[in-house]
Amino acid sequence: MSRAWRPIPVAAALAGAALLITAGGATWGYTGWWAFAFLTFVPLSLRWAAGVLIMATATPFVFDWWQRRAVEIEARLLRWAPSWWLAMLAAMTVFWLFRERTWHGDALYKLSLLESTPLASNPYIWKEPLDSLLEYTLTAWLRPLGAGPETAIGLMSVAAGGVFVAMTWQAAHWLTGSAVRRVMLGVGVLASGTTLLWFGHIENYSWSTALAFATVVLAVGHLHGRVSLWVVGVVGGAAVSFHPQAAFVLPALLVLLRRGQWLRQVLVLLCSGLLVPAMTAGLLLMLGAAPPGLNGGFAGDPQLFWTPAQALSPAQLVDALQNLWLIAPLWVLWLGATVALALEGKGWKAFPQGARVLLLLGTAAAGVMVYFFTFQNDLPRPRDWDLFAIAGPPLTLWGITTWWWLGERASPRRAAMLSQVLAVGLLFASCYTVFWVGVNHAYTLLRPDPAERERFLRYRLLDLTELLPEAQVTPATPICAEAVGCERVALSEFTMPQNGDTRPVIFAHAPAEITLPLTLPHERTLLWLSPALDPQAWDWGGDGVTFIVKVRAADGEHTLWTQHFSPARAADLGWQQAFIPLDAYRGQRIDLVLVTDPGPAGDNTGDRAGWGMPWLLRGALAPSIQHPSIR
Repeated sequence: MSRAWRPIPVAAALAGAALLITAGGATWGYTGWWAFAFLTFVPLSLRWAAGVLIMATATPFVFDWWQRRAVEIEARLLRWAPSWWLAMLAAMTVFWLFRERTWHGDALYKLSLLESTPLASNPYIWKEPLDSLLEYTLTAWLRPLGAGPETAIGLMSVAAGGVFVAMTWQAAHWLTGSAVRRVMLGVGVLASGTTLLWFGHIENYSWSTALAFATVVLAVGHLHGRVSLWVVGVVGGAAVSFHPQAAFVLPALLVLLRRGQWLRQVLVLLCSGLLVPAMTAGLLLMLGAAPPGLNGGFAGDPQLFWTPAQALSPAQLVDALQNLWLIAPLWVLWLGATVALALEGKGWKAFPQGARVLLLLGTAAAGVMVYFFTFQNDLPRPRDWDLFAIAGPPLTLWGITTWWWLGERASPRRAAMLSQVLAVGLLFASCYTVFWVGVNHAYTLLRPDPAERERFLRYRLLDLTELLPEAQVTPATPICAEAVGCERVALSEFTMPQNGDTRPVIFAHAPAEITLPLTLPHERTLLWLSPALDPQAWDWGGDGVTFIVKVRAADGEHTLWTQHFSPARAADLGWQQAFIPLDAYRGQRIDLVLVTDPGPAGDNTGDRAGWGMPWLLRGALAPSIQHPSIR
């Protein structure tokens, strides 16, 4: 075996190691790659260890050792391989034990609907019919046990993960006879951000993603003569019933049609495919749901797809490609395999006679990629990445089988290079996904939004206004001669005249220092404050108010945040936001000090101010919020 260094695997390993170690450049100050920003929560030592492993795989010494031991490794895998049901149960146990603590997308909205809105009135039911039906049913069953809707959805997510693992197992057995390749295929499909959907994911894409993938795998089984066509149709219809996005894998089923039998096969697919959607729609209508209206678009969405100009805009493409990094971290390899297939084989002529499996997988991958790039989502992709997670597994299944196909037809030297690149890529994707799952399990990452503050009550540990009777106020003198009505510090509320947004405040006329005794829990916490100038004093003159947050702990006093707001600046006239992590003081007894000082000139004219909605939240600030103060 040659000990020559291969530049392409080394370059791939360097790129992958650099992305993990630097968190996509975040450690160098670049914060534009949100698909890698979560890596800042992974200890640097672990990221370096992952980088070293990836680089080691690119060396000829490690790879050649693997090649020499391949036969022995294959024999051991065949000897110790568990049955599919044992693998599925083990995976589901892991999914539940390491379920996510960070909720993505519309998770909070979904939970509030399940808690307060009847099924028939839920605006989501026709966007995810079967998902909604099962969530309401399971929530009702679990409520007497004291479990909330998050437990019901989490259990559904884990069950979907079990189906996904079983289908991955089956795909590996149908697509290759090599035990090593079966492991590689399993790792490739599971090593993606999409995998988070099985870890108790509180959203509505787990089952549609799992069953869309199952539809493709069962179609492969049909081509191998192992699965009846009607089974493929039933599973495909069920996938669409969970979420209509799954319809984008259905065009691949046209590959199953055979000359002379196509009419019968089309009827079988139609009849079996409509079975679950018809039953689901019938049940929802029986339960009082109004038929889906098309006025204003499907289920209230006026625009389901981007126009070509919107889809191809640079900002949209950059966001989409970052989303693709998350759900299919080896997409660059799969794109390269597709281009190589087209160049070497002159497009579809590359498919040998009877290679319908490759055509099936390619069509399925193309379908989900059309959805991925053209579907219009209302939420930004960093928050709503899971809406597109369905594209990851079919794309990866296509990519890895095409990569093998190219390697089998290449020269020995080129085949070795392709094999080593794939090994490097799979290790990178595995580390990336383990870190992604680990961060979402270990952290409750929050993106506080004042417009959704009622939903964030789930995370609130304490409203600091409750501590006001215990607070020490300095100076203790009132701000005018009358003691009553002129308190320097008092519980009040401000209403912003521009939008009517009313929030409770701890009123604090500058200068004022409020010391609140606080014992913090052992978990991560942060302050969510809404400092503001009192609207009634905006036109009273003065140079504004400086807001300061301090902590007095056993090791002394520390200033955590400070900001000056002036009535002369239009941007300062309204609610401001301050997000202040208190992780450094976990489990400690501290004094939290809220200070309002006059402006730089020391003029306290009109210095009426307040600490709006002062909440202590459990969790940590999500990495997409880059600064402690967001206007």
